[in-house]
Amino acid sequence: MYNCLININISDSSGRLERVLSKAVPPEDCQLVFSDNAVKEVPINSEGIDYAAQKSVSERGNNRFDQQFLNTPDSVIIYGSAEDWRSNKTECAYSVLAAGEDIPDDIDLAVFDDVWLLPENEKLYDRLLMSYFNNFIGNVKERFDHRMLKICFDTAADSVPDLMWFKDMKGAHLMVNDAFCKAVEKTKQQIYKQGHYYIWDIPQEEYEQGDYVCLESEQVVIDAGKTVLLDENVKTKAGMKQFKTYKSPLCDIDGRVFGTCGVARDVTDLHKINSELTVMLESIPFAVMIEDSEGNLVSSNIIFKNYFPDIADFEGRDCTEWKTVVLEQSENSEISIEHNGDMHILKFMENTINDSFGEVIGNITIFHDITAERNYQKQTLKHANTDFLTGLHNRRSLFAQLSWLRTSPYLSMITIDLDNFKKVNDTFGHKAGDKALIETSHIISETFSDDFTARLGGDEFLVVISRKVSMEQLKEQTQKMLDTMLEHFNSNAEFKVLTASAGIVLEKCPPSGVHNAESLMHKSDSALYHAKNKGKACFVVYDEIKK
Repeated sequence: MYNCLININISDSSGRLERVLSKAVPPEDCQLVFSDNAVKEVPINSEGIDYAAQKSVSERGNNRFDQQFLNTPDSVIIYGSAEDWRSNKTECAYSVLAAGEDIPDDIDLAVFDDVWLLPENEKLYDRLLMSYFNNFIGNVKERFDHRMLKICFDTAADSVPDLMWFKDMKGAHLMVNDAFCKAVEKTKQQIYKQGHYYIWDIPQEEYEQGDYVCLESEQVVIDAGKTVLLDENVKTKAGMKQFKTYKSPLCDIDGRVFGTCGVARDVTDLHKINSELTVMLESIPFAVMIEDSEGNLVSSNIIFKNYFPDIADFEGRDCTEWKTVVLEQSENSEISIEHNGDMHILKFMENTINDSFGEVIGNITIFHDITAERNYQKQTLKHANTDFLTGLHNRRSLFAQLSWLRTSPYLSMITIDLDNFKKVNDTFGHKAGDKALIETSHIISETFSDDFTARLGGDEFLVVISRKVSMEQLKEQTQKMLDTMLEHFNSNAEFKVLTASAGIVLEKCPPSGVHNAESLMHKSDSALYHAKNKGKACFVVYDEIKK
């Protein structure tokens, strides 16, 4: 899990220790670094670098060690004999005496962390020494791992902003984090092995008789054998506190419960705010939700629950993910939802909730239904840009469209006008004339369904084409439109006198990169004029007009 660096210092006048230990293979995630007196350190890794082969015994002395290696928490001194120890005593994290069985009686073995009794037989000496060494290094590595795990755990616990603790079966606190200490205004040393009433500064009798006995909830957790979420009221010298608490049983590998642990979030201030706002929230004609500073849904009104039934039961739970999914579809702080079978548009506004010290303690989001407003705006915009009789675009819409079509690679226009339209009005009345205009607009829209169609006024219409199209295609479509109109007019006694004429103009984007839309409209209208003079019921292409 971690890389353990063990510094090994050897004091052995015989040199036997170095000869054997230089071949040692360190445990996994561990590195051995040998330092003998003033000799430069030589690392031994999993391949086993031969230390003795690189440094001869004559290069080593027995008078001093490199202090850099003695001061590390995982440093080891191995003495080859009692005499080596007497002549080279040094403070170190671990000290080992690796000597023969004839250790002098005046040597206090308790000063060593381990004593290795080695025989004179060289072969047995080597095997036993390596066994001692591997066991000892394994223990050092294990202590290192335990130390690192505790450091990581303590650091993680103290990084948690919520209160965290561990208790034994009697309710005594064995370990707490910094947030806990801050809440009770006591140090970890003061809290160690103390009970609830001492920690929260209330009389023991009052604690045991009150409705806030923690041991009762902890028994619930132990009986459940799993993590339980609790709402707890805790009496402190500063008054009652409300906590959202997760409590879990601590179980040994054999399943035996030996204590409990808990994580508590202080929600006192937010609950007070919630109580005061409940009546007001229900009187607001908007959907409202309130979260705490961690993103948990604290409260919402009935309108919100009607709009968002899927989160109605989320109170006390994290709603951050839900908000992200719902609000990420927003545009200009507006979202669309389905409600009672209809689509609704909601405009939302988010604001933080601050306490009297300016600290953020929550968040409020208000959703305002603007469906009717948006529908009215769409209808108003449609009326402003649509010819009331035919449903085609009007002149206002036409010039707005042309303003951004001026840079199109191609721009074509077809101006259309009904022939003998005045006769229909004079003979059958304006109602018949209106009907003729409506049917004409339908035929134009169907023929040029992918293009912009507008009524310019009276019985004059315009088609604007910004797609790439050939003149032959334009002629073919225009003729089809005129034939359809003629067929339709002939089938109605009131419209038999009617025909239609058209003028066509097609232009590639000029070198300037901008079309002169007004000029194109004039050319198209000029072509229409020539079609009328030609005998009506036909079309004329502007570029084919004889100058």
